[in-house]
Amino acid sequence: MAVYIAKRLAMALVIVFIVVSLSFFMIRLMPGNPMSALQAQLQMQGGLTPEQIQQKINAIYGVTPTGPLWQQYLTYVGNAFQGDLGRPITNPGTTVVAVIAQALPWTILVVAVSLVISFLVGIAIGSSMAALQNSRFAKVMTFVVSLLSAIPNYLVAIVLLYLLANTWPIFPTGGAYSVDVTPGPNLPYVGSLLYHAILPTAAYVITSFGGWALGMKGSAVSVLGAEYVRAAESRGLSERRITRSYVGRNSMLPMITQLALSVGFMFGGSVFIETYFQYPGVGYYMIQSVNQRDYSLMMGCFLLITISVIVTNLLVDLLYPLVDPRIASPAARKRAADTPPSAAAAGDSGAVPVGGSMA
Repeated sequence: MAVYIAKRLAMALVIVFIVVSLSFFMIRLMPGNPMSALQAQLQMQGGLTPEQIQQKINAIYGVTPTGPLWQQYLTYVGNAFQGDLGRPITNPGTTVVAVIAQALPWTILVVAVSLVISFLVGIAIGSSMAALQNSRFAKVMTFVVSLLSAIPNYLVAIVLLYLLANTWPIFPTGGAYSVDVTPGPNLPYVGSLLYHAILPTAAYVITSFGGWALGMKGSAVSVLGAEYVRAAESRGLSERRITRSYVGRNSMLPMITQLALSVGFMFGGSVFIETYFQYPGVGYYMIQSVNQRDYSLMMGCFLLITISVIVTNLLVDLLYPLVDPRIASPAARKRAADTPPSAAAAGDSGAVPVGGSMA
């Protein structure tokens, strides 16, 4: 088990290093150079020597703009490992870490709530579709969730803005809260937060719960045809017991894995939804940084997404051995592969699959 954890940790660190390196060089292949533009702007203002201009740009971006690219890369990596991601060009008075720390709670508020709602709704609908797979309900819902899953979330956001914010001004057109409320632990502020989060959350949920429903339906249908389910039926277990202990729990395993990975991507926000609703989350600032070629802020957002996805993926890998110890034990995998199916069935006739239980 210790060797398994060490390998996963080493792999995670290597992936972070590779992604950061690729992002650093690929961003600089984009057309436009904000450092050159800032350098020209400071030269036109006057009052600064070339050395002072380079020092100011270096303080903003965390790299020396006139140095070789490899030197900029080493400087950035060294600063990043110390927690210094530079300063955004759009707001040199603060740091990239401060901007991300300020935007992250808004992203977590909307995207996390939307993810939980869409997951629960999708799982409930998918389970019903699998249990009633030959009914009219299942056929209609399959069509509906497939259609909604194919619609981009930014189109739903535009429709919601047009109908519920412009045509019928029921909800605000953007922002995280009203300007006439005082931020803090008070009822008007909390109510304004929830009021402004309704449309972004709805746009996310409408276009994402269908994927969970289809995934849950496929997982449940595959479990319904498993041998251990038919064996449980032959032993006379009740349909409710089979559905809860055998079908439900085993169907949820791949969905939980997918949910854990979705949590990692959650920290990147929903860029189009946050942009259309002018919601100050990580996705909003990511789009702003790309449009303005803000290298430091772009790298900070990419690094956040990379680390969050890798960390959640690492947690899933570390939790897998608790479900199936053979994953962390090559010897156990070899013994399982070498055991004939008939011998395994004879020697483990009373075994229950993952999530199951004997009556």
